[in-house]
Amino acid sequence: MTESKKLAVPITTKNNMRTIRECLESVQGIADAIFVVDSGSSDGTVELCRQMGADVVYREWQGPVAQKQCALDRCADYDWVLNLDSDEMPDAELAAAVRAATINARPEVSGFAINRKIWFRGQWLHHVFQPELRVRLVRPRKAIVYGIGPEGKGGHDAIRVDGDVSRLPGICKHDSWADAAEMMRRYVELGARSAQYDPRRSSTLRLLLSPLSAFLKQYFLKQGFRDGRLGLLMCLGIAYGNAIKQLLTMAWDMEQPRSQP
Repeated sequence: MTESKKLAVPITTKNNMRTIRECLESVQGIADAIFVVDSGSSDGTVELCRQMGADVVYREWQGPVAQKQCALDRCADYDWVLNLDSDEMPDAELAAAVRAATINARPEVSGFAINRKIWFRGQWLHHVFQPELRVRLVRPRKAIVYGIGPEGKGGHDAIRVDGDVSRLPGICKHDSWADAAEMMRRYVELGARSAQYDPRRSSTLRLLLSPLSAFLKQYFLKQGFRDGRLGLLMCLGIAYGNAIKQLLTMAWDMEQPRSQP
């Protein structure tokens, strides 16, 4: 029997034992193949992925864009690719929609956007960041991964496709942080990367206003207040992450050698 090449799921990992099992389980019923690109896990992630049937290779970390593009390239001979982070899990409705799309998509459609929803401290955030649409289901030969700054190292990665983009029903669970402390640490890491690689520089005015603007957008415009105390915590975390980015960017600028007149 010929191996099906309808849908592949590439996932990039490093020390993701907390979430990788649920991630893999969420797509095992629809994926014809699961490819994992690992950048040096030491917590059992690689062993678990192999036990659960994934094809795992090691690749040194060279930034989110390069890593995701490598994962995408490994699936070039498949009709469709569902790109997932190791902390993302499609629900049953989305998984069924993904499989149906790989069979019924119109020729002019090269990608589908899905809606991520944050799962944090054991509950959903129904308003913060909502809707958060991400192009994730793509025809691999018509897709490319891109980001901010040189080689995409300055910010979050995304996918651009040559063709139309539609939207799929359902929810992709985004279980990114184990607790508030991890959320803060991750924001510091992202801020440091943005400070070095993001071409959008900071200023005193941006340092003062941008975090406030981020909080107001999520807490009031997105109605994060309806998510209760957890929503407030998340919105404050978003403002904190924005402030860290602006602060580290300003510090990075001050540390660079100035040209002599």
